[in-house]
Amino acid sequence: MTLSKFSPTNLLQRCFPAAFFCIAMLAFFLFAFHFAVTLQSTLKQADDGQILLHSDDFLQQKTIGLDGQWYFFPSQLVDPQNVEGLLKGATTIKGSGGWKFDSQDMQKQVEGYGTYYLKVNLDTQDINLAMQIPYIETAYNLYIDNRLVASGGVVSASVNGAEPGFNSSIITLPQNVDAFTITLQVSNYHSAWGGIWLPFVVGEVDAIYSERQALVALSVFIIGVLAVTVAFYLIQYYLRPSDKIPLAFACFCFILFLREFTAEHMHFALAFLGFGHALVVKLNYLSFYIALPAVIYFMQLCFRHSFNSKLLRVLYGVSIIYSLFVLFSPTRYIGLSLTSYQIFALLTFIYILNGLIMAARAKQLGANMMILGGMFVIVFAINDMLHANGIINTGRLINIGIVALIICQSYIINKRFNNIITDNESLTEQLQQHNADLEALGAQLEIKVEQRTTQLKLVNKELKNLVNIDSLTGVLNREGLQQHLKSAYERLRRSHEPSSIILFDFDHFKRINDTFGHDAGDKILVSGAKVIQNFIREQDKLIRWGGEEFLVLLPDTELNGAEYIGNKLRRAISEQLADEIPNNVSVEITVTGGVSEFRRDETFEVLFKRADNALYKGKKAGRNCIRS
Repeated sequence: MTLSKFSPTNLLQRCFPAAFFCIAMLAFFLFAFHFAVTLQSTLKQADDGQILLHSDDFLQQKTIGLDGQWYFFPSQLVDPQNVEGLLKGATTIKGSGGWKFDSQDMQKQVEGYGTYYLKVNLDTQDINLAMQIPYIETAYNLYIDNRLVASGGVVSASVNGAEPGFNSSIITLPQNVDAFTITLQVSNYHSAWGGIWLPFVVGEVDAIYSERQALVALSVFIIGVLAVTVAFYLIQYYLRPSDKIPLAFACFCFILFLREFTAEHMHFALAFLGFGHALVVKLNYLSFYIALPAVIYFMQLCFRHSFNSKLLRVLYGVSIIYSLFVLFSPTRYIGLSLTSYQIFALLTFIYILNGLIMAARAKQLGANMMILGGMFVIVFAINDMLHANGIINTGRLINIGIVALIICQSYIINKRFNNIITDNESLTEQLQQHNADLEALGAQLEIKVEQRTTQLKLVNKELKNLVNIDSLTGVLNREGLQQHLKSAYERLRRSHEPSSIILFDFDHFKRINDTFGHDAGDKILVSGAKVIQNFIREQDKLIRWGGEEFLVLLPDTELNGAEYIGNKLRRAISEQLADEIPNNVSVEITVTGGVSEFRRDETFEVLFKRADNALYKGKKAGRNCIRS
């Protein structure tokens, strides 16, 4: 391990994500505790349609939820001024949890209408009170004493006259009174539940508004987090379209982004946007139903080998069926699917958690952190189910769990980013080392190339010599003559300077070979070539034409001069090669030659033919002579 891995930059890159995660988790726990406990109202139970609120109640807890037994008039829309005279015929119903009656027959009745009634007795000292109206399905008229203070939709005793609506608002309560009454007319023909779903909340005006603002702020915060997360992961996908994980997580967060708008304290935003009741209900259910396959797909992409693909296809299919049911069914039937889908979602979350545990055992990157985020989501999802059914009073916290999942996913991204940086640094070091090795290898290669080039030049020169030089005598052969012939012709065409050739042939050479052997004959040829080279000029060229024939190329030489040189060479050969023959053998070494001069527009073949004819004349004339 190199020292660079312990540099301050690397230590910061390694420690910062963990420190940031711990701080984020601490802030998250404080955040969740605040909204799950601090901001939740204390439930106070009414008895036989009456409840007593003391000053001490608001000192211990700023807001009080009015739960317990309310009077209820089923299938009656009772005016507030007539309630007191009809109480003997009223039944009781719980002030939260939906449209439930004590009568067995009435429990089966979802559609219909009725009137809630509660008398609130006050033992307070100059406390200004307000009341938060919860979400009521699906239309209501609210009266405080005999005054209509709020409404949602159109309440009617018939389905044709009723219209669903939502209006979760805050009203101020009468001041300096000992008691007030709440009369609530409700009708429901458009939902699987009817009546009051969450308790009415009473408290100091500032406390009620502060709680409402805190809940709205929470939703705005979550919406902002989800929007930023969606944008961030879409950018990630744009930069790396081959990686589908960012796209899947962006889709999941966008679905939750839409769902957060359907929270009851965000209805003002939906009303401002012109969303109708049916659209809000469908959006609320659909965002929950399609969020599940989105998170399944995300987990499948992250930890593909930890999940059974066939089972996942079944889960996708079930979610699609539920989603289609929401899209194409009337709103009055949609809620019937909620309980079964909640159970299905819970079982699916458990299966996902099991897959994450398998991935953690396989030491896959991010599995442990995803387990932590998944546990938050599961715990808060269970919390929401219990809260929705009135079993606990903690508030809706699922999207806080999603924030925890986003924090965990962000930690995983930082972890992967740090791993990429570390890998890049390692690769950079390896690349630098490889470059150094390549530079050294390149230098060695240059030396070797230079050596090989020199060797190649020598080899080429040797090959050229082998091709152009006669191996016995060391003079030019026929191939070697070609370049000199070309120069001679060029000179003749340019300046008309004369050039000539002499064709020599050793006389009776076959007899010499037969008498003294081929070695002696070769020695005579070598010696004869040396004699000729010693007598000719530097620009003259000697060529062994073949066998015992030699050709001399004489640039700048006319025919007469060529004859003179030929005779001079002939005599020198006879004189100097006499020593090559043993003394007791009477054999004279002579040569016969033919001379010809270059003519314009004449080929070498014609020139050579004239020299050869002259040589033949010399042979006919008795040899040892030069003819032209």
